[in-house]
Amino acid sequence: EVSFSVGEVSFQGESIGNEVTIFAASPHSFGPLQPTFSLSVTDQGGTWFGYGFLNTLEISEKSFAKFRFMPGVYSAGNDVDLGGWLMFKSEIELGFEINEFWAISLGYDHRSSGDIWEYNPGMETVQLKVTRQKF
Repeated sequence: EVSFSVGEVSFQGESIGNEVTIFAASPHSFGPLQPTFSLSVTDQGGTWFGYGFLNTLEISEKSFAKFRFMPGVYSAGNDVDLGGWLMFKSEIELGFEINEFWAISLGYDHRSSGDIWEYNPGMETVQLKVTRQKF
């Protein structure tokens, strides 16, 4: 599956801009976990790239919840300083399958260093996501 999202970025409770993200998940899994990667760029040039795992839970025949955890590399560009280059991104997503090929969802993610760096603020994104489930 491949997803594209647009979202609003918040830092310490304040809206600071927008972000576009692409996600891709492997068709293979390790039990309930699918390998996944993501690349996001903010309107201030902040860039994050990560690789981790996705777990999808079926809520009903057409609705689902997805959970992602990905360590990744962050470059602030003209965006906020998050304290270092290694960041962890966790995400929850709730969605609905439009048909067997397409889904739409709303996601919330948080990224921070998990206290690896002395300075460890967090950044959040609320995003609207469109997913191509099958090709």
